[in-house]
Amino acid sequence: MLTTTRGAFDVDSRGTDRSLRTPDVAVPHDTGDRRRWFAEHRPFVVALILAAAVRMLVSLAFTPALMTSDGPRYLSFIDTYAPARDRVVGYTVLVLHPLSRVTEDLVAVTSVQHLMGLATAVLLYVLLRHWGVGRWLATLATLPVLFDAMQLVLEHAPLSDTPFVLLVTAGLVVLGWRRRPTPALALAAGLLLGLAVTVRQVGLPLVLAGVAFCLLAGHGWRARLGIAAVFALGFVVPVGAYMTWYYDEHGVYALSEVDGKSAYMRTTSFVDCSELSVPEYQRVLCPPEPRGQRLDPSLYGWGVAPRTSLVNPPPGTSNSQALRQFARSAIGQQPEGYAGVVARDVALNFDVRRTDRFGLDTAWKWRFGTYVDLEPDTWTGPAFDAHGGEQLTTHRPYADLVVAYQRVGYLPGPLLLGCLVLGLLGGLGWRRARHADARWVGLLLTVSGLVLIVVPAVTAQFVWRYQLPALVLLPGGAALAFTALRRGQAEVGTVATPRID
Repeated sequence: MLTTTRGAFDVDSRGTDRSLRTPDVAVPHDTGDRRRWFAEHRPFVVALILAAAVRMLVSLAFTPALMTSDGPRYLSFIDTYAPARDRVVGYTVLVLHPLSRVTEDLVAVTSVQHLMGLATAVLLYVLLRHWGVGRWLATLATLPVLFDAMQLVLEHAPLSDTPFVLLVTAGLVVLGWRRRPTPALALAAGLLLGLAVTVRQVGLPLVLAGVAFCLLAGHGWRARLGIAAVFALGFVVPVGAYMTWYYDEHGVYALSEVDGKSAYMRTTSFVDCSELSVPEYQRVLCPPEPRGQRLDPSLYGWGVAPRTSLVNPPPGTSNSQALRQFARSAIGQQPEGYAGVVARDVALNFDVRRTDRFGLDTAWKWRFGTYVDLEPDTWTGPAFDAHGGEQLTTHRPYADLVVAYQRVGYLPGPLLLGCLVLGLLGGLGWRRARHADARWVGLLLTVSGLVLIVVPAVTAQFVWRYQLPALVLLPGGAALAFTALRRGQAEVGTVATPRID
């Protein structure tokens, strides 16, 4: 027998939490409870099993792992175990290095990351059910992280995206677990999100989203400020520890020194050097191609012969400082061009198809078809040799099935945009949603997802893999917003759950 119970928390007449329970996700104890629990969560359990099967298919199709982009660089840090100047290496410290103590086989890396993808979906589902989202809607919100082909590609490669998304999701779940975060929850959330920053530096602005949530969701300004301070403290601990480690190695308090190169690459899409005033030694940074025919920005900064290697700054100015100066000049003197490419790149996240436009050239990296019978090169071959010794091998017919799956197994950009709009409307209190406490959690997920696709467009360039956090967070925010819009204060958190007598 099923009864209706409060899935989030009960409130007394003064608006104070009396209890916090989630019977809809409680662990069942006897056979009858397990049957009722499975009946309640059957849609998600079935989706989770199917998602695990798809991951097994990917693992059978391509062994031992896909190798592209930064993969060889992350693997190289296992031996040096030192902070790098061009990226944060928390991924190596937290994932690759511990696994290397057990085995050098890359199958271990991909297996763990496939489990991370499934764990991310479980965390999101638990949060949504905790706040009263229906079982079918909660399951629907997890489908992108369970089945999106780009998610599968990134899980099957030694890249930092999968653990980053898991840490971000875990941090937001902990922070949004209660209407008014406790000090313990705020501290734990800050630690998780701070760790995420050491994995991918793009997560740094999430501290602002977390602090804003603490200030908006708390009760009384003194309590709100205290909780926000505890959250910020938790965030600073791993970030500060990493910066101290970086200082010990390089003599500078920083997470990395890649910001100059990233900022320079951002300008290559729009800068018009014929109307730009910069020191003569910086003019070698001007792209030789006319605007409208520019190469992918990454080629100017990371290509075989990047223009960043041509600059010869004067004494007292580092290469990174020279790149930052060029970027500031370009953005300050041509703000319209900068605003245009930022808006363009943000909009590309909502394209109907994951394809290349405007001279960008990275979409091929995130397609399984690229790796069918791919021969090793001087970049990927040595990485395979040093970590397990097995080169990438394609196994048919599994690979053919995975390639065919990718043609349909993804979240189209317009649907992602719809999730963003719905999440913002509900989170900002449109119509009945303003009476629902869950809207604040939905707004936290939505704003965090939006931040993580806007920041790369502002600071570096558009790359499809940077969309991954939004594929997890925006559908979750939309599900919470939809629930809030439908139910309001009186019904948010009420779900059909098994009665346990």
